[in-house]
Amino acid sequence: MTNNEITLSILSGNPKGLSAYEILDKFQSFKKVQPTTVYRALNALIKDGVIHKSISNKKFMLCSHSHKHKHDHNTLLAICKICGNTEELLKELFLPITKIKKLNKFDLSFFDLEILTKCKACK
Repeated sequence: MTNNEITLSILSGNPKGLSAYEILDKFQSFKKVQPTTVYRALNALIKDGVIHKSISNKKFMLCSHSHKHKHDHNTLLAICKICGNTEELLKELFLPITKIKKLNKFDLSFFDLEILTKCKACK
């Protein structure tokens, strides 16, 4: 397995996502590597659009979109403030907002958004 494949395997089944060092700890059961190896794999997977990084909790999670063809898309995440559960949202939910007002200095056709909320299990 390649380092990217190992990283994807580790991230699969973790709806809350994992930090880079949590991934590194799990990576050691596959093979002994340095943190830079994990960071290189994470950066490559982000570039390919296969995983996302949450800015608010610094966790990495799998993208929920189909990846038959490489594509760029907005990162839209709902994150539970209590348990950390994370769900990727559909861009279409926010399209009306991007069309309300034209901005002079910004292009809202591509954006990242994180919504900190409570999941249904924690309500």
